[in-house]
Amino acid sequence: MGIIKVMDESLSNKIAAGEVVEKVASVVKELVENSIDAKSTKIKIELINAGIKEIKVTDNGIGMDASDALLCFTPHATSKIKNENDLFFISTLGFRGEALPSIASVSEVELVTSNKTTSTKIVIKGGKVIENTEANISEGTIVTVKDIFYNTPARLKFLKSFYTELNSIVSLIEKLSLSHPYISFTLKSEDKEILKTTGSSDLLKTIHEIYGYGVSKNMVKIKGSNLDYDIDGYISNININKSTKTGMTILVNGRIVQNNYVNRIIKDAYHTFLAENKYPITVININVDPTLVDVNIHPTKQDIKFSKMDTLEDLLFALIRDALNKKDNTYKGYEAQEDIKEITENSSSYNFPTNNETSNYTNYNTYNSVEEETLNFSLNEDTLEYNIEPHSDLNSDIINRVGLALGTYLFASDTSNVYIIDIHAANERINYEKYMKALKEEKIYTTSLLFPINIELTKNEYMKVLENKSLIEDLGITFEEFGVNTIRVLAHPTWVREGYETETINKIFDLITNMDAKFDRVKFNEQLAINLSCKMSVKANTSIGTLEQEILIKRLFSCEYPYTCPHGRPTIIKYTLHDLEKMFKRVN
Repeated sequence: MGIIKVMDESLSNKIAAGEVVEKVASVVKELVENSIDAKSTKIKIELINAGIKEIKVTDNGIGMDASDALLCFTPHATSKIKNENDLFFISTLGFRGEALPSIASVSEVELVTSNKTTSTKIVIKGGKVIENTEANISEGTIVTVKDIFYNTPARLKFLKSFYTELNSIVSLIEKLSLSHPYISFTLKSEDKEILKTTGSSDLLKTIHEIYGYGVSKNMVKIKGSNLDYDIDGYISNININKSTKTGMTILVNGRIVQNNYVNRIIKDAYHTFLAENKYPITVININVDPTLVDVNIHPTKQDIKFSKMDTLEDLLFALIRDALNKKDNTYKGYEAQEDIKEITENSSSYNFPTNNETSNYTNYNTYNSVEEETLNFSLNEDTLEYNIEPHSDLNSDIINRVGLALGTYLFASDTSNVYIIDIHAANERINYEKYMKALKEEKIYTTSLLFPINIELTKNEYMKVLENKSLIEDLGITFEEFGVNTIRVLAHPTWVREGYETETINKIFDLITNMDAKFDRVKFNEQLAINLSCKMSVKANTSIGTLEQEILIKRLFSCEYPYTCPHGRPTIIKYTLHDLEKMFKRVN
């Protein structure tokens, strides 16, 4: 007799539960998504002991009749798909028919439902029906799940702590609320209300209800489409960010998804706007023909594949970048008081010269002539060749220089705002955009060297440079082999600063010898511009004169994106008149 046997239904359901029911939040997700698919406009979730003891989900959806109420606990029973072709046109959140039988196999489930004609009560424990009677509710469905994993103690012991499980559920309901702003969600734990949304259909209002006013007022609307995708939603400006990706909510046809590629597109769009270890808050809904995506990858249905990723990347990147460029992203001072606390606490006094005075703040031993020369080069009118057109949100024509404080922070003001400018970060932004413009030019102007520069490399570096000779020449660098592992540079592009030729060319060679096998010219240009802009910018604690201060303000406010340095640090902190009056207790 053979040893292979077909598992009984109870055992197979428990195994399926291992995939579908990973934690308490997984149960909540499946139940709430069923309520959403049932066209509910009000959903209430009540928890006892973070859901480990009891989860109760109440909705006002279309409900079920008596036969469907019983059948929904049968494996693979679903109303969402009828045949194989339906897999390519999935518009509901659930469709596998695995969730309820899996949950019922590892807990006690009570289902009370009404389709406004009949009402039914089903009680199942450990996968077995122990009650099937008539109920007395008029509409919707109430599902109560008790003692999850009571019959699979190995799974039970791997559940996290009360607060960890509760936090996972709160995060889930927050994202579900953002993905369905037309539904009113209420979440209670131990009979205490944790979260509530109004179901107003206004996404920005829902963001306010989830994250609060401080976040909602710093969100920027995005909306656009191409032949394959429609995208709309909100993204945060640079005033609001997180240290993790938890604030990035991505929706595809209303479904919460996890997709590393989409996350990377968003992060890339914030490149040079946010620091590398910071992430924006986003609520982005991607609407697409269901035939262009595959959600049938994992039982949780959170992973997803796109068949036209290139057109999605082009649209999403452009929408985010355009929205950030057009919006006032000045770092708001009153909101950033904790961030600048160290500045004010370490300052016994500030020096505010009048416009007729020079602002040479001389109490710093780190000041030296090389740094002064660096700034003069970076800000001299004759060395930066692009049109001066003030940024739409920052008009240097109406902004008055006040003076330099602590050799690092330049103060300026207009009729209703005070600006604090980090001179190093500002100079970095100016130089970054200058170098990026030069690197993008089709025609490259070069300077021949009277005395060629010899650069000695390791054998590996030497071979890499020779391998990428055409790329290096495209940058405007002419060179030849000269002895053992040595390169002789004969010419370089005119944007290379005089006196820093060897350092700049070494930096270019370093980037080339360390780049990935798949060369990306855009990323290469950005990295080179970032490295050079930092090295060539005025350092902190460097006194600069009145004229240089004026030029710095003019150049910064003429940048395409003046709000951050290329590393994502703020260049400007803005205090409105109201902010100042609030801090000085002049207003409430």
